[in-house]
Amino acid sequence: MVTDANTLLQVRNIVSLLTERPVESIGADDRLLEDLDLDSLQISELAQQLENALGKPIDDDLLNVAGATVALCAEIAQVS
Repeated sequence: MVTDANTLLQVRNIVSLLTERPVESIGADDRLLEDLDLDSLQISELAQQLENALGKPIDDDLLNVAGATVALCAEIAQVS
């Protein structure tokens, strides 16, 4: 599946706010838990903000697993 660039940018922007890092430093292959150090509360917040932005429910359990990347988050947001 090809990830929509706008969805990926939305995910990167939200992650940037949650991590207080510049959006330019957040790549599609960055892992949410391991590389960006998001905790379970931040993952839930990420899912909630994506739901609000896209109008689709996002299951945060799918994002709160080892190896989940920014790109995977965007893919899940697209198909939810």
